[in-house]
Amino acid sequence: QEPLPEESPAKKQSKWTPEEDNLTIELRGQGMKWDDIAKRLPGRSSISCRLRYQNYLEKRVVWDEEKKDKLTRLYARYARSYLIDQMWQKVATEMGIPWHSAESMH
Repeated sequence: QEPLPEESPAKKQSKWTPEEDNLTIELRGQGMKWDDIAKRLPGRSSISCRLRYQNYLEKRVVWDEEKKDKLTRLYARYARSYLIDQMWQKVATEMGIPWHSAESMH
């Protein structure tokens, strides 16, 4: 087995730039998958994009009134019909977002 190279092309050790952060927020907001987002950010892996978003950027995302209203309606529809984890998964699927995003906005 060959040793791994010290620096693979998918790794980038530098800090995230504001441009990368903004593009990640924009693309994720469009429903783009992490693999596809990483392809738009040279040197960033899908895992690093996901972790950056979940740990730092998701809190900065501002929901418009339409999304907030939709979340409220879906929550009211499913809250009594499902266990909590199943409910958030159902709400998130209908909204086209990760379940933890829906839950964090509630």
